[in-house]
Amino acid sequence: MDDKQTKSSHQEHISPIAFEQQTLPIPDELSHLDDEALRRLETSAVRRLDTFLLPSVILLFLLNILDRNNIASAKIVQLPRDLKLKNSEYNTCLMIFYVGYVLTQVPSNLLITRIRPSIYLSSVVAAWAVVSLCQGFVQDFVGLLLARFVLGLVEGPFLPGVFFLLSCWYKRCELPPRIAFLYGANMLASAFGGLIAAGITSRMENVLGKAAWRWLFIIEGSVTFFVALVIWPFLPDYPLRTRRFWLSGEQQVVVEWRIRNENAGIVDDEEESMRDGLKQALMDPKLYMFIVLQMSLLTAQSWNNFFPSIVGTLGFNSTITLLLTAPPYMFAFFCSLGLSFHAAAKKERGYHIAASMTMALIGNLLAMFVPTIGARYFAMMLLAAGSYSPYNLCVSWLSSTLPRPRAKRAAALAIVNLMGAGVAHFYTAYMFPDSQKPRYYAGGGIMSGACVVCAGMAFGIKAYLARQNKIIEQREIQEGQDVGKVLGKVSGMADKAVVTFRYVT
Repeated sequence: MDDKQTKSSHQEHISPIAFEQQTLPIPDELSHLDDEALRRLETSAVRRLDTFLLPSVILLFLLNILDRNNIASAKIVQLPRDLKLKNSEYNTCLMIFYVGYVLTQVPSNLLITRIRPSIYLSSVVAAWAVVSLCQGFVQDFVGLLLARFVLGLVEGPFLPGVFFLLSCWYKRCELPPRIAFLYGANMLASAFGGLIAAGITSRMENVLGKAAWRWLFIIEGSVTFFVALVIWPFLPDYPLRTRRFWLSGEQQVVVEWRIRNENAGIVDDEEESMRDGLKQALMDPKLYMFIVLQMSLLTAQSWNNFFPSIVGTLGFNSTITLLLTAPPYMFAFFCSLGLSFHAAAKKERGYHIAASMTMALIGNLLAMFVPTIGARYFAMMLLAAGSYSPYNLCVSWLSSTLPRPRAKRAAALAIVNLMGAGVAHFYTAYMFPDSQKPRYYAGGGIMSGACVVCAGMAFGIKAYLARQNKIIEQREIQEGQDVGKVLGKVSGMADKAVVTFRYVT
């Protein structure tokens, strides 16, 4: 498509997420299609993405969470005893993972804009599978510490890379439910991880002379490595640059066109250096709002690395404890889907996030202060659902708020994930010492405060973006044009005007 022609196409004001009200010229490759044929082509393209891309990254993320969090299950089946770990040493092994995790996220997401995501992500998965498997052979604290650090290094590029790849193929209105399914893999992995761990650890003790927890790492790492070898054909690269049996050239053209159309006509593959993208992200004040939002949300989720131990305070044996970890995650999975679909339908984010964090706050308070086992387990259900459900909304909200150029979006996603999923875990790894069983008042109090901060920041971002939308509208009136300007391009506040743009609030 001719860029000059695109940039001059200022037509009537439209919703940026309405396919039939496009303002950009139809690409030459699609000019022979009428409106109905274009709709069918778009529908078929999205269906193909939902059939191949989305299930692939969901499967990989499920394995990612299994391989990251199986150490929590290993803890209650004698890993600390066999490796002679103190409680503080075990917590340090949890924390050191995130040191490695944060080191690779930003450089990796800047690098992925320059290479083929399909090959890069497949290689990352294979690398962490090998490291995860090797955890089954460590002999002491130092060995486990090194394995966890390297595991963080090789897992770090995956999640921000996947978020970035999805944002290259899906529109803003399409991302929340799809990221909900993606992040649902986190909850499903946590739910079934306990069931899988119960099955492995109850049957594999002393098989070939190895402890059951060692087999947990070996088996799950081996499965991940096999998947990494076969997943590559199902992962695309970028629109107009992908050669896959499941996606035609016309489908890629319509994907590129519709995403460009909803983002004020700015081309997603504009030539921007990695340094420029990082600079633009760092100069945008919205980035720092989302960092606070994400860090408080991940702090509110800090119970997850200790959940088998927390459930263990109810007084059941290790197998029953692992089985009891599943229902709260399943409840959280369905709540997350419901919240995401409702938010997508209403085109709203702030109130949905705040409402969910209120549920998490109630769960925290009940878990700390109610005396009965049933009530405490119910509190764990609320805690899981309330703290997990908003995550996909936060990610999709960030992606749609800092849409273009590609290098800036990649940097922003990596930085927010680094600060939230990485730095936040530096301190959360020490929030649940065994000495505070069974109530964990310090951890519960910190998580309660994080729920309040997260809800407050969601309201703050919503108000800020609403004000930015009013500024755009006033500028349009003053200039006598119906053209919205995407903030965030030049000096972090760009000025490329083509098609009306509005922030989702």
